[in-house]
Amino acid sequence: MARDIFNRRTDVFGGSFASDEASISFPAVGQSGAQDVGLLIQRLQTTYQQQVTRLYEVGRPAIYYVGGRTNGDATVDRVVGPRTIADSFYEKYGDVCQARTNSLEFNIETGCGDAEEGGYASYTCYFCVITSIGLGVQASDMLINESLRIMFSSFQYTTSA
Repeated sequence: MARDIFNRRTDVFGGSFASDEASISFPAVGQSGAQDVGLLIQRLQTTYQQQVTRLYEVGRPAIYYVGGRTNGDATVDRVVGPRTIADSFYEKYGDVCQARTNSLEFNIETGCGDAEEGGYASYTCYFCVITSIGLGVQASDMLINESLRIMFSSFQYTTSA
């Protein structure tokens, strides 16, 4: 690879993607007749972890790992908007008895619309239920902000080339 005038290797293009090709959806709400969730989501953050117990045996140097249960949390920050779709979202995802069918999907299209470079990455949270809701407003913008905490118990990652 050629060096630049500072005797450094020049950058190598590693690929690209357009951020406007990312989407967040709650399929269970979409199934109840709504085409567009319209929750005005501003931020999504997820954490998924597994319990791992480390076991030792007396008199031996062996270490054993025992995989335990998994659990996850998602935080969704959104602006409370004019759509009534939030009603069906709260009814569905706030009901612990419906958790079996509640999922959250975060999809990212890779590439920039070029069929040769295109693909996708998808993260799906299963068995979702809202565990807390917080509201806030600031005098400077008068937007009503909401923070949702959602727990889930299974996390899947899929991708294509």
